Amino acid sequence: MTMFSAHKVKIIAGILILICLIVGFRVYRYVHGLNQARTAVTTMLKSSPYRARVPRNAMYKVSSGSFSVSDWYECTFATNKTLTESKKYLQFFSLPQKKLTLKNCPIVYRVIVRPPTKKIKHWTGKVYLDTNQVSSTSARSLYVHNLNGLSVHKLSAP
Repeated sequence: MTMFSAHKVKIIAGILILICLIVGFRVYRYVHGLNQARTAVTTMLKSSPYRARVPRNAMYKVSSGSFSVSDWYECTFATNKTLTESKKYLQFFSLPQKKLTLKNCPIVYRVIVRPPTKKIKHWTGKVYLDTNQVSSTSARSLYVHNLNGLSVHKLSAP
């Protein structure tokens, strides 16, 4: 009986170690990907007119499915241009504009970056004006949709 129990303990310990290794590897890949994306965004935005910016949403990873090969990273930031566009947006919808600042303006720049692939060997991205909500094309107003289309700029790593 003790031989059987010792064998069970070894199996359970092995399974726990394997689970810890798998979880640790996945966490490492996630954190490493976020750090690479942050570096890519910083590099891309240095060579663009978006130098003076106030971060709004931190970088996060977006996947289009559980086994998707299409992953990208998003973040948002505000500038004086977003503050101006926010005032126009609020005025268009007849909403109050009290105490509008870079930290609370509803219109922000959304940055989307994609990691290198087999075909494209460098980080690519785009930046456009959007609301500071999780991106969803179905819930956007026509005003915001038009704003997106008029403000899209491609970003590339130098």
